[in-house]
Amino acid sequence: MKASLYHPWVYLRGGAERVLLELLDRSRHDWTLYTHHFAQETTFDGFADHHVVELGPRVSVRRSLGPLLHATATIARTRLPTDGARALLVSTEGLGDLVLARAGLPALAYCHTPLKILHDRDTNAALRAGNPVKAALAGGIGPAFRAADSRLWRRYQHVFANSAETSRRILGAGLASPDRVETLFPGVDTDRFGSRWDELGEAAMAAPRDPIFLVAGRIQWQKNIELALDAVRLALAHGFRGRLVIAGAVDEKSRPYLARLRELAGGLPVTFEIDPTDARLEDLYCAATALLFTARNEDFGIVPLEAMACGAAVLAVDNGGPRETVLHDRTGWLLPPDPAAFALQLLGVEAMALDMGRLRGAARLRAQDFSWRTMVDRLDHAVEAVAEGMPVPRRSVALPDTRGAVVDLRAPVASGQRG
Repeated sequence: MKASLYHPWVYLRGGAERVLLELLDRSRHDWTLYTHHFAQETTFDGFADHHVVELGPRVSVRRSLGPLLHATATIARTRLPTDGARALLVSTEGLGDLVLARAGLPALAYCHTPLKILHDRDTNAALRAGNPVKAALAGGIGPAFRAADSRLWRRYQHVFANSAETSRRILGAGLASPDRVETLFPGVDTDRFGSRWDELGEAAMAAPRDPIFLVAGRIQWQKNIELALDAVRLALAHGFRGRLVIAGAVDEKSRPYLARLRELAGGLPVTFEIDPTDARLEDLYCAATALLFTARNEDFGIVPLEAMACGAAVLAVDNGGPRETVLHDRTGWLLPPDPAAFALQLLGVEAMALDMGRLRGAARLRAQDFSWRTMVDRLDHAVEAVAEGMPVPRRSVALPDTRGAVVDLRAPVASGQRG
């Protein structure tokens, strides 16, 4: 069956792009990916194997007011080609919904997050603190955008959210009723990330590693990487012997943030690796004692899964998506967003280097609970139902943890609840 897929910009090696590529690679349907900004040279190589159409006019990926308003108007005026497609899946982080204004196909959504500066209070608070002018502008256009977005969301016959955290944002914003929202986790390719478990064996992979701590993923202000640098600085004052590697993609709008991080890292045992390949990321995950995941309130977070697939423990902020993937004290630690808490855990991990094998094995098992095959099969069935004019049967969302218990993610997760 032919189907259309839309995402506003495909130009980085990030979580949203990973989801798109895995769907294109694994689906039984014939997809055309439409976007208003495609950069093959800076995103995953695998997109070259698929039908990707860049729509005109091209939109900027900058987030200043002028380019953002231009992107908003351009997407809302776009009439997608149908080309025999029978359904449209919109991959949305906020602005993607606008393509529904002139789309005639029956539609469903895979939501990475509703527009975060409006619907996530942690991101909004950080924006107000760091850029009050931009926060004021966002607040000024917020009511009009919310009203338009709410109308467009009525077009979605079914909505998949990438996590329970994202589901809560959708419901909290009143964008869709609970009967139309379903949590559908992304996965991790444990054959790609963690292949050395098969090559070298579990004993070798569970052995002590050098005191390398990793920050991976997109380098942008929302990831709060300053927290990792502040934690390392505090830990050094108490005998920390490790080093920090910051590895990730950087786009044009985030280069000033990268420059500021380099300044803050002056004098610290920190190195930067920009735009690492998947192969290099696997090297880093497999070499690292642990991953530091410092985002204030991540939507889901594929990076912790990739790290756990390689046997790296995860130190993550106890908020958002990591609560749904990281098992506290078993595959890593969920911590307050406080440099002292992270510094103390860094020292603790360094001290228990000889006893990390148990966590490495548990982390690897946890990653195996998240399957791309499960996600893509569910999307395929839903797209077929929408194309046939049928309702999408809603499924319960339950994920087994590594002890065999069941984590039911249909109900909200209370503050402080872990696992």
